[in-house]
Amino acid sequence: MKKRVLSLMLAAGMLAALAACGNGDSGNSTAPDASTSPDSTASTPADTTSSDLATLANQVSVNPNVGQGLYPGTSEAGSVTVECSTMSVMNPILQTYNTEFSVSRHMWDALVKLDANNNVVGAAAESWESSEDGLTWTFHLREGMKWVDSTGAVVGDVTANDFVFAWSELLNPANAAEYYNFAIIFKNAQAYYDYMSGVEGAEEVTLDEVGFRAVDELTLEIELENYLPYLLQYLKFEVMSPIYQPFYEEVGADRYGTSPDNLLYSGPFRMTNWVTENTITLEKNDEWWDADNVSISEINFVKYTDTNTKYNAFLSGEIDIIDITGEQRAMFEAEGFTPSSYVGGYSYYFFCNNLTQEQIDANPDLYSNAKLSDMRSPSLRKAVSAALNREQIISTVFKNDNQPSACFTFGITSVDGGSFSDVVVAANGGQPLYSPTSEPEVAQEYLAAALEELGYSDVSEIHISLLTSEGTENELFSQVVQEQLRTVLGIENVDIDVVTITEARARRNAVNFDMFMGGWGPDYNDPMTFLDIRMTDNGNNHTGYSNPEYDALIESTKAETDPEAREQLFVQAELMLAEDMPVVPVYWRYEDYVASEKLVSGYIRKSFQGYYLAYTTLAE
Repeated sequence: MKKRVLSLMLAAGMLAALAACGNGDSGNSTAPDASTSPDSTASTPADTTSSDLATLANQVSVNPNVGQGLYPGTSEAGSVTVECSTMSVMNPILQTYNTEFSVSRHMWDALVKLDANNNVVGAAAESWESSEDGLTWTFHLREGMKWVDSTGAVVGDVTANDFVFAWSELLNPANAAEYYNFAIIFKNAQAYYDYMSGVEGAEEVTLDEVGFRAVDELTLEIELENYLPYLLQYLKFEVMSPIYQPFYEEVGADRYGTSPDNLLYSGPFRMTNWVTENTITLEKNDEWWDADNVSISEINFVKYTDTNTKYNAFLSGEIDIIDITGEQRAMFEAEGFTPSSYVGGYSYYFFCNNLTQEQIDANPDLYSNAKLSDMRSPSLRKAVSAALNREQIISTVFKNDNQPSACFTFGITSVDGGSFSDVVVAANGGQPLYSPTSEPEVAQEYLAAALEELGYSDVSEIHISLLTSEGTENELFSQVVQEQLRTVLGIENVDIDVVTITEARARRNAVNFDMFMGGWGPDYNDPMTFLDIRMTDNGNNHTGYSNPEYDALIESTKAETDPEAREQLFVQAELMLAEDMPVVPVYWRYEDYVASEKLVSGYIRKSFQGYYLAYTTLAE
């Protein structure tokens, strides 16, 4: 869906995932077990009462390094400083990167959230129930929730209409929200979106006919187009956050979210300062419904683009939480300082420009800034994949527990409680879909086919540019890939194009690149979170890939109620992606990070969610 497309933008060593809301305990390649999977109430249409979000305070992480005196952290009392690699968009319906979601989940409450064990708990919603068939849900909001401005002044009450309005704006084609598909789950939402988009032949559908409505100020009713076993996990996602309509309309859609003063806040913190792409400061919202359980007064998110600079900032007490490289992990361990780790759940790959001239000619407005790339050749994409030595990339660049991608999907639980990726590998005769090491002979065979597809007589005519966003590891990664393509394929025209994350986002969206390193983290525990982003019209499909058979296959999963049969449809989708190769999977990411001794407990970093610091306890 998610979370997520992510540019290889390792701000100070961290690859920031787009959309995918996920970031918590490294281990092997298996997905989280049932005890750490999202609440089963999401897959069982029955009466459900939410847990109190405040129970997070008793569940969250405990720092293993407290009291050692090695790295006491930042000096300002009541304040936490955290690494954040992307901070360019703060309108919740327009955000796409995981680190932006990490900021926004502190500023707004969606209907539900995930606790420290990835169980669904109530946030803005206090309780909910569903119809027997799971198609109609009723959510009961908490009383007394307030909207505040950047100064903390109360502006209005949080009501059910705030969710109705936000979701209507998510569905508004004029906003060009990449995650508009999150709202397509509602009854008649797709038909409404098509009509509003001017799709030829689309019948008129009004917003009143879409399946969400405010029954009263504190009661929200939704109707689904199809039963979703992961609905509650879906609703916790940051793009589903509420928006206060009077303020939004007063500020205007173009200005909403462009500064702290052009936003309102309903979560545990409010934004008081924002230097785009560099820093964000959040201060405690005293009007939040659970403010009594929030002990910290300030969170500072700071961007770093250099791995060593970030590392040294932690050593000197300028920052409290950072992601670290494998080498840095070893250095901390040698000092007796224990890093924390978790299965990140991110699948990293090269976006490949699949656009043909026919597609560009047929959609001149949509692809006005697009590039006709040599990567439009399916055989060239397969040649690149076969040329990559994924194990070497991991050992050279990351030096950690990252693993070569065996398939596109990672970190998702299978029907039998194991790993969905293992099911895919089993269906492929027990072999990974993508080789962990280079296959020169296979690569050369595909290269010969690519020359024919492109109408070239010699490999010297092939040009490939590797688009990446600034960052130490990003650039090293690109250099390693550059050398592998030259060595195995003989392609000398392999350029590295390093740009800011803002420019990378724009060029990705326009399909103005050859290959772009990015990735996806799971928004929820279901294969759909990875696989629907490759559908033709998905807002996060930035490759130009369009296969009607693949689209139909993914659509068929929505009507399949048998879990095992549904899983096999997803397996077929994985195999089809391996055949068409619209993207080139490279590695699965595992996360290592350190927290200063200032943080005693109460901070969350888990798969399916990024930072959550509302209940952090600091040393006295």
